[in-house]
Amino acid sequence: MTPHESPEPSELPVIFDCAGERLIGVVSVPEQPTDTGVLILVGGRQYRVGSHRQFVLLSRRLASADFCCLRFDFRGMGDSTGELQNFAAVDADISAALAAFKAQCPHLKRVVLWGLCDAATAAVLYWQRTNDPFVVGLCLVNPWLRTEASLARARVRHYYVERLLDLAFWRKLFTGGVRLRSSFHEYLGQWRASRRVVQTRILVQRRIQKSFLGQTSADFITETLDGLRFFPGAILVVLSGRDLVAKEFMDTLACAGDAPTFTGAQRMRKDIPNADHTFSQTAPREELEAAVLAWLKTAFRS
Repeated sequence: MTPHESPEPSELPVIFDCAGERLIGVVSVPEQPTDTGVLILVGGRQYRVGSHRQFVLLSRRLASADFCCLRFDFRGMGDSTGELQNFAAVDADISAALAAFKAQCPHLKRVVLWGLCDAATAAVLYWQRTNDPFVVGLCLVNPWLRTEASLARARVRHYYVERLLDLAFWRKLFTGGVRLRSSFHEYLGQWRASRRVVQTRILVQRRIQKSFLGQTSADFITETLDGLRFFPGAILVVLSGRDLVAKEFMDTLACAGDAPTFTGAQRMRKDIPNADHTFSQTAPREELEAAVLAWLKTAFRS
């Protein structure tokens, strides 16, 4: 926390309806809030607290800098009722949460969607399908664009290379702790699977071309890429250095050919080399929080 951040924002429970189900959330409200709020979307099989209390700490950090935050449980997770939804099918949950956020914080004029892993993808899909003008920013942390082939390709390109450079691997090899035959077959299987990326790349490009022409509905990867291309607001992409999901995301962008880049003031990319997928260690987590906060202040502070 910097000297300019308030120490103790208020935290209030929020209960709201989504398709007849009861959703539970917590809104963090600073003493002098800005007109920009942050809706935190929970990825994977997590609830509003997050791995290692990540979302609790993030909400409090952002609220201490005057940004209201709402974190909540999707249907079927945590304390919310209903059936568990796939990340590509939570538009209604996000819409209901935004309505509850506005009701709880009526001063808000705009909101940023913040998501980790498949929740980052869900944020892009929500905007791509709704064009909601209330959403003016996307903060996407290790976005999920996984297919079987993309995972195999990431393992071949990144995981096995890192293992060969790891002294612990060579110590284990020379002491008989590595089964060479099974390891070789594993690598060969991953390499074969990764070759399917070539066909996937051609398929994705064809789907993109068709989606531009309105000839077919797009899959979630195509929808996500379209959302990243056409979103008119600010985007921050944060990538962990020790995460295959992050590497798959960049590989998929490269395969898409004309995929969007994140090198300008409006579309930024932040790499955190020592971070794992969920920022389980304190230093990378605090670096993530600082990067998000700096981006919010630059892009949205009125």
